[in-house]
Amino acid sequence: GATQLAKRNMATMGGVLTAVVGMALLASISLPASAYNNGVGRLPPMGWNTWCTEDACGLKDVCSEKLVKSVADAIASNGLKDLGYEYINMDDCWSDTSRNATGHLQPIAKQFPSGMRALADYVHSKGLKLGLYICVGTLTCKHGRPGTYGHWQKDADTIADWGLDFVKADNCHKPGNLTELEAYTNLSQALNATGRPILFSLCEWGTKSGGVPVEQWGGKLGQMYRVQMDHIPFWHTIPSLNGAGAGFGGGTGDIIEYYGTLKPSAVVGPYSWMDPDFLETLFPITMNFVDSRTEYTFWSLWSAPLIVATDVRNMDEQKKSILMNPEVIAIDQDESFTAGDRLYNMSTGAQLWARDLHNGDKAVVLYNADHKTPTNVSVTWYQIGWPEEQRVVVRDLWEQKDLGTHQKGFAAASVGPHDVLYLRLKPVSE
Repeated sequence: GATQLAKRNMATMGGVLTAVVGMALLASISLPASAYNNGVGRLPPMGWNTWCTEDACGLKDVCSEKLVKSVADAIASNGLKDLGYEYINMDDCWSDTSRNATGHLQPIAKQFPSGMRALADYVHSKGLKLGLYICVGTLTCKHGRPGTYGHWQKDADTIADWGLDFVKADNCHKPGNLTELEAYTNLSQALNATGRPILFSLCEWGTKSGGVPVEQWGGKLGQMYRVQMDHIPFWHTIPSLNGAGAGFGGGTGDIIEYYGTLKPSAVVGPYSWMDPDFLETLFPITMNFVDSRTEYTFWSLWSAPLIVATDVRNMDEQKKSILMNPEVIAIDQDESFTAGDRLYNMSTGAQLWARDLHNGDKAVVLYNADHKTPTNVSVTWYQIGWPEEQRVVVRDLWEQKDLGTHQKGFAAASVGPHDVLYLRLKPVSE
């Protein structure tokens, strides 16, 4: 998504409504009774986005049909498609700065000479899906591109006519008389009215609408919804430099800490996924192997969308080991339809996170949040709701090997700074 590099005009956000007004608005708008279900997004979506590949996380602000086709070719042939990566998405880089003569959105002709319909056909021919970015405000976040405010149905119809499969909607330049809930409801209803099953991704940065957190309404309007400010490829950032949104900062460590204050397991479900933003896997210089693997670990534990924003063409072995581990992906895609919560957070940096899996197993993360010092991290069966005498097979998911059968619990003698031990625990039937 647009990062702190994309200067957001928050002046148009207007005054904040009270929580009471927000709840009344939530009740007054006709919303689905349960999660938004148009046939897609039952499990967390997986794929790729242009943002940090040739676009350097918005710094250059470019994408093209040549780039999209080359990535589609790669995903279709390098094993990513077989693992579930299917969406090829363009961020705030594709649209012309003006609508066409009939008032419709149009791509930048020089960068997309064949047009969007032809590009969608090409991506579909690879067995993949194509998506793009729009904004619920009067303009998108960058370069004055036209927003969808006031053009809800026209833009939804255009997107459907192009044969697209995924829409991410940002929250810049929203008129002050319009709440997030109203804006995203308008677009959700317009997309649904097209009759095309389009996965709808709300990118309103975790902002409360009339005092109501997006976790309470986002899943009723789309299949995934951002719960915090933009993620950028660092471990830690200063929130004031990161742009608008909830959270403690845009770095990987910041997002983990913010999620620790939430309870993802109580919120996520089929067709309704909390979104911490793109994966910045092995972004050059700023995202090393440990930080990237820890990032992917937590996205997987949370059943978050696995949308990779860095280059997936010509991947080295380190990158393949992170993005193509079927046992880690299986946790993200597990049909328990839940997510991991933090169970303890110690002053040493040691943290325990855990979640249930559909077959009775549990996924556990032993995490060291400290920046400098290795620390011991452990889990007891009591902490995750099992009797101490339970015999449990402990499996290291990243190494893809069993660590023996244990009772009472399991301890990692030393976990390095920012690192994790990602475990699958299988109770042994007597």
